[in-house]
Amino acid sequence: MSSSPLPPAPSPTTLPLAPQRGPAHWRKVAGTAISRGVVPAWVFAGAVFKLMERDPMLLPPPVRTVIMELGTALGVQNLSAWLAFSMRAIIGVELAAVAVMVLFPRVSRMVAAGILSLFLVVLSVTLWQGFERGGVSGMFSDCGCFGSKGPPAPVMFLLDALLLGLVIAFRVPLSAHWPKIERRMIGVTAAVALAGAAVAFAVPLRTVVFEDDDDLPDLVVEPDAPFNPWLARRPQPESFYFDRFERWVGTPLASHGLALQISRPMPEGFPAGRWHLVFYREDCDHCHELLEMYFAGPLETPTLAIKIPDSTGTPLEMPCSECRLHQLTPGPSYVMSTPILMTVVDGIVVCVVENTDDPTLVVECLDGT
Repeated sequence: MSSSPLPPAPSPTTLPLAPQRGPAHWRKVAGTAISRGVVPAWVFAGAVFKLMERDPMLLPPPVRTVIMELGTALGVQNLSAWLAFSMRAIIGVELAAVAVMVLFPRVSRMVAAGILSLFLVVLSVTLWQGFERGGVSGMFSDCGCFGSKGPPAPVMFLLDALLLGLVIAFRVPLSAHWPKIERRMIGVTAAVALAGAAVAFAVPLRTVVFEDDDDLPDLVVEPDAPFNPWLARRPQPESFYFDRFERWVGTPLASHGLALQISRPMPEGFPAGRWHLVFYREDCDHCHELLEMYFAGPLETPTLAIKIPDSTGTPLEMPCSECRLHQLTPGPSYVMSTPILMTVVDGIVVCVVENTDDPTLVVECLDGT
């Protein structure tokens, strides 16, 4: 009996293979997430914190120095207003950069690398200046990058350096469709950037809660009548004060808004005759050294030691026992380095020293030359 042949075995059905997501794919995902997500969120958070506090004292010292030098070169008279404008402009630029990084893939990596590199330059100068001022401990001051509660400058430097390294290591994937899409997004990006700038400039400055001095008249200069502003209560303070003190030389002390924030009552006879003024902070080592070296003994010239009430460190003992102790109005931000030494003769500032580490300048100022 012959056997019938077996039917052919059915051929296996070919199933589509799932796409393989190898290292190259995940590098593209990481590049997109870093340059278009993490870095923009990081910059946006810093801008929002600065906008919430609106305190120019929180800008890194190198940035404040550049703003001051630029304002002086441009002939700006009101440096406080110039600083307020510059602070808001910086916040506006950061918000605009966030919009560009998110909406323009082809330049997001370049913008992210550029802004992080700029942050690192500023932080490097901040760290160096802190080291010069107070050694290793001076480097751990707050850089203001995330407001007054942000991490210290070394931590911010490491975080920015880490982000920059990731931006460099991971590219943003590009598509042939991106140019057409980006052209459509130009208007959206411009609108978002302008909205960010508008918010940065629209939010009002902080309001300072001010308690008047008792039993003093209002500070109102009456026309054609002699008036001593030092016998009146202080005017309503600004939200912050920022100036170049060498510009005070040759001008009346009472013509400067910051000086009028000195607490009352003033010593009898002030400002007639010759006076020294020392602006200091309680936790300032250089202030303590200046007062101990030049004002610890009997004083030939009456001296006002004027405290700036924004210290955060441990208060140091006051070495000047004969100084008249005063302070500036609490509440405003006093964007100034201390100590500052002044000599005032009959109400006119005749000399100012900000670099009190130079003994020649200090002695010349104390002598009134």
